[in-house]
Amino acid sequence: MSDLDELMARDPVDLSSADIDAIIAFQRAERARRAAGEKPKKPAAPSIDISSVVTKMLTDKAPVQTIKRRI
Repeated sequence: MSDLDELMARDPVDLSSADIDAIIAFQRAERARRAAGEKPKKPAAPSIDISSVVTKMLTDKAPVQTIKRRI
């Protein structure tokens, strides 16, 4: 948990002046970052080995059963 999450989780009545100043500073920095056009960082996506996925798709197929119909 980050410092800001910890501050925001506290009871607002119990916050000290320094805690409120930390929250305000963080919010101002975020607002300035958004105003500058900077996008939030996305979490890193896990890398996927495409060749293993394709191999698994091709080898794990169940046999196709033919349907016998009488006409």
